[in-house]
Amino acid sequence: MLIGFRRFLATVICLLPMVFVSTAMGEEDKAFQWIVFSDTPPQSAMATDGSTMFIEGTGTFVVGEAEQVTGGGTWATFDASGAATGSGHFRVTELVKFNLAPGSAPGHPTFNAGLAFLRITYDDGSKGVLVVSCSLNFFGPTTPPSVPEGFSASKEYVDYWKGFINGDTVFVAIPEKQD
Repeated sequence: MLIGFRRFLATVICLLPMVFVSTAMGEEDKAFQWIVFSDTPPQSAMATDGSTMFIEGTGTFVVGEAEQVTGGGTWATFDASGAATGSGHFRVTELVKFNLAPGSAPGHPTFNAGLAFLRITYDDGSKGVLVVSCSLNFFGPTTPPSVPEGFSASKEYVDYWKGFINGDTVFVAIPEKQD
């Protein structure tokens, strides 16, 4: 028991500096472009009642700078029978959270897998959250299967979440400006 505790303590002591180094050099000072591609048919997610939302868009964010965001895109909603219930544009107002995920894209070193939560405002005055997830597994199995590919979105009290693996998304690292 004492040997197990000592190994644990030694591991923590050895890894602690790595945590501070990776934090200092980590995601908090990186900028990314997010893209929800326009596919044919467009990407959609479904609410519990069978209604759907189509989304496409792009923008940028800086990790650790919640309001340093740009971009938006288009949206359209449909009831369970497929009848249009609304459409327009949305604008990103805040980065709620972003985490890189393991994964690589051969020949595309700036492509990243990850998960972003973006607060958005729709042009009809409603608000929501857009969740963009990228697995990069279209280049081969490089990202864990727990990371989906696609988007989900909320619009006021409706959560369009079913069918999350619903299209192509990507996070592209934006190089730092050199002085």
